[in-house]
Amino acid sequence: MVPKAIAMRLETSASTAGRGRWMTRTSSTGWSCSTRGGRTTEPRLRDFVAELQDRVAPASVLMMTGALLRMLAVLAPECDWSMLARVYSYLRRTAVPARDKLAHMVSATDLFALGISLMETWAAGPPQRINKASRYRDGLLIALLIACPLRIRNLASIEIGRHLVWDGQGHQLHFTAAETKTKRPYVASLPPELTPYIDAWLQVHRPIFQSVGLARGGADNGGNHLWLDRWSRPMSSRAIRRQIERYTEETFGKPIWPHLFRHCAVTELVDSAPDEIAIAPDLLGHADLETTQRYYVLAAGMSAHVRVQEVIAARRRAATSRDSTGTSRA
Repeated sequence: MVPKAIAMRLETSASTAGRGRWMTRTSSTGWSCSTRGGRTTEPRLRDFVAELQDRVAPASVLMMTGALLRMLAVLAPECDWSMLARVYSYLRRTAVPARDKLAHMVSATDLFALGISLMETWAAGPPQRINKASRYRDGLLIALLIACPLRIRNLASIEIGRHLVWDGQGHQLHFTAAETKTKRPYVASLPPELTPYIDAWLQVHRPIFQSVGLARGGADNGGNHLWLDRWSRPMSSRAIRRQIERYTEETFGKPIWPHLFRHCAVTELVDSAPDEIAIAPDLLGHADLETTQRYYVLAAGMSAHVRVQEVIAARRRAATSRDSTGTSRA
């Protein structure tokens, strides 16, 4: 018998989306949600997967089917779920991302430059003080994310003093194994070039969000969260994604979603220093190089972040030098 706590944890984590759609489907057709007595039949499972394929992207179908399979295997281990396992295996082989990653790729150097530009031109933003501070925040978000390509969940959860740590020489990011998707500790130094911008955010711009929130009659609900919205609340993953896509689309003519930053960072590393591909798993927090190559290298901790930051900085210096001599960057 599987402990109830484990089953509940599975139901409330990765399986939530698949389970929710399954329950909606069974409720709308009068089917029982019970897995006992064979009432979760093969035709019903096939219909469920087919309906998902009509409604959501292939990658989402894969994710939800896998989540449902894991949930059912725990809640009803005595049942035969081999059919659903075969469907899931087929989806893993054939699922094609709905968004063309390669068509949306831009260089990590250009993404970093965009972040710096937004912070340096924050005063040129809309007249309201909170809007100017928002422009600065979003620039720091972009620059920090490409320098240390975190998953969006970790990016949104950064707390000052807990995850963002000053070691006496510079800022670092620390996440425990329990806080990462791969269950591996994550430690990365942020580039020295970002230090004055992070300090300005903490000392000048972030307090604006806190004061505006208080002036509106709210409380300082942001606590030590690094990213705040205009109501002084922790910024959600959805809001972070929206702001990043907004500025990247305005600049490059196509939105660059946060997870694609990981591809951009590794691709630039491979393009600039292909012999150093072995450090890519540390950059992305993967357990091995195979995972990195399979999912993130579209171009054909600590040391990995430093190296990719060096590549970005060197390319920015070279581009600036060419600009100063009047030579076209194109």
